[in-house]
Amino acid sequence: MNEDHNSELEAAKISNLMTRFKGLHPDTVSFEPGDSILIEGNANSYVYVIVSGRVDMLKLSKETSQHMQIDSFGAGDLIGLTSFWTKQPSFLQSKARTVVTCLRFNATDFEKLVNADAVLREAIHQLFISNLSARYRRMISLNVEVAELSERLEHEHQQLKQAMSELQQTRNRLIHQEKLATLGQLIAGIAHEINNPCAALTHSVECLSKSVPSLLELDSTQENFELEAQLLQAGIDCPYWSAEETRNRMDQIAKANPDLKRSLVRRLSQLNKETFAQIESKVGLKNPNRINQLLDCFEIGTALRSTRIASSRIQALVVSLKNYGKQDQEEWQLLDLRDGLRDTLTILNNRLRQYTLDLKLDPIEPTYCIGGELNQVWTNLLVNACQATPKGGTVAITSHQDGTHIIFTITDSGPGISPELFDKIFEANFTTKKTKSDFGLGLGLAISKEIIEKHGGSILASNAPEGGARFTVRIPVEKP
Repeated sequence: MNEDHNSELEAAKISNLMTRFKGLHPDTVSFEPGDSILIEGNANSYVYVIVSGRVDMLKLSKETSQHMQIDSFGAGDLIGLTSFWTKQPSFLQSKARTVVTCLRFNATDFEKLVNADAVLREAIHQLFISNLSARYRRMISLNVEVAELSERLEHEHQQLKQAMSELQQTRNRLIHQEKLATLGQLIAGIAHEINNPCAALTHSVECLSKSVPSLLELDSTQENFELEAQLLQAGIDCPYWSAEETRNRMDQIAKANPDLKRSLVRRLSQLNKETFAQIESKVGLKNPNRINQLLDCFEIGTALRSTRIASSRIQALVVSLKNYGKQDQEEWQLLDLRDGLRDTLTILNNRLRQYTLDLKLDPIEPTYCIGGELNQVWTNLLVNACQATPKGGTVAITSHQDGTHIIFTITDSGPGISPELFDKIFEANFTTKKTKSDFGLGLGLAISKEIIEKHGGSILASNAPEGGARFTVRIPVEKP
């Protein structure tokens, strides 16, 4: 209030002083709120003395294309002083905030009269110095405020960085805990998956231990050796026969050869039609000892085939576990998302074999992603699908590309999602699993949603038209 009062007194004094010099002839002009007095970048031919009202000094921002307020002037302040003295276009824009009354002086006449009259020149110089001093004080105050604000912002920035780091650590711990919880649930199935090929390897080694020594004792002719080699290769190439197929072949052989022992019929049933016909034509079925020797060669081949298949299965499990375990590697890589899904299916095979798996993976482009994190998403969605689906039901997985996005859907044949739960299922700590065998922490879908959004994608829950829950995942091909 005191500053405004003093400024008004100073303006009145200047006004009285100006009227004493009739040759100067100042104009009294008024401006409505929002009117521009000076325009940034335009030439200026006047000097204004504010008699009443407030004028905002604005500067156009090149980054935002918006005007920012730099200062505010009141009664007694001069406008246009800098552009008047420097003869340069106006550096700022002056806009009336309220109704403003000014004394306006033509710059040329003003300069002539000031230079010709020492008394007027002294009064004007004092007014100039007073205005410049006030502006200088405001500039210093503004710089101090900017420095203090910058210091506070830097402090808040450091606090924000620390908070972000702590949040990231918390997020990583949650993902790690969820991964460990998932692996804990799956470890029995994984052990079973590894145990089966290990048992096959053990059985194959036992078979080879029995058959190879007797085979080495044979004193075969060239013709016999060639036949034995053919049986060995037939065993290596022999497909897997189902129990039903084996029974049918045993019945056919037993009916055609009623004199053969049941144990020999069972061994002969493993041969394909071409190999059986070859033995029948070259050796006949009346020489059990020779037939058993040839079947030993065949079974050595099947043992070698089983060894190869079992070792490949174990190797595939190890690779899948290794890929699945890359959870903590924050590396963006160009990957085929279907490979990570297949690794997850391998890990979950023991659980998924209780259901019908309908897998339709169309070709897609390699996608920038963090593979280990997406493996956790597939695990969470597939485990949920299995838990929602009765044994013998169907879990369907599809993938396709829609322009710049890869789309996966995972659909189960369970009861679906209750409408009132759609807004809650992605919330942390929300779970519908209450039994001991079906217990959950409520983090799986929340973490999955966070991972997908980190990849610039989205995840949507819905009910399929044919029944059951459906989760649709969209992931952009390019790195977000």
